[in-house]
Amino acid sequence: MERHPDPERELQVARYLSPAYVAYVAGQGMDYMRKKYADMPVGNFWLEVARLVIEGMTMAGEKASAVRPTGPIQ
Repeated sequence: MERHPDPERELQVARYLSPAYVAYVAGQGMDYMRKKYADMPVGNFWLEVARLVIEGMTMAGEKASAVRPTGPIQ
């Protein structure tokens, strides 16, 4: 399977994954963490995790893009 990187998509997914992890570890709400860290830069670690998630979901035939939640996460 040929991979076509999309930096904007990877950044968007990374921006959801990093606060999701921090919220889980801290026991806080995802909405709060997303707002609190919205302006923080996303590191290379989270970009690589986003690439792996996108690639894995694509291989499984799932939609592999971030979708803004319609309501509270927790």
